[in-house]
Amino acid sequence: MRKCDTEPVYTIGIAARMLDVCIETLRIWERKELIKPKRLGKNRFYSDSDIKRLEKIRELTHGKGINIEGVKSILGSKKCWEIKHCPSAAKEKCLVYKSEYNS
Repeated sequence: MRKCDTEPVYTIGIAARMLDVCIETLRIWERKELIKPKRLGKNRFYSDSDIKRLEKIRELTHGKGINIEGVKSILGSKKCWEIKHCPSAAKEKCLVYKSEYNS
C-alpha cells in the first residue's frame, strides 16, 4: 500500500459526504469497531484506505442489509490467498484479488 493511501487526510464531515452517509453513522461504525480513524485531539481523520473500507461497510450494511456483527465477521475473515499462501503470479491472475487491491 502506498504511504499516501494510509495518510489520514479527510475529516469526518468530508468522509461522510464522500460516502453519502451521516456523520453519526461513521461514529457508530467506529464505536462498533468496524473502523478506527486516526485521532488528533477530538478530531477524526480518515485515509484513502479507510474510505475504501468504509465503502465496503456501507455496501454490506446499506446495499446488502447485513448487520454490524455480520459485517465484522465478513471483514475479519481471511482471504483465500492468505489461507492458501498463493504466489504473486497466481494472485495477479485472480479476479477477486485484483478487485480487492487494484480498485
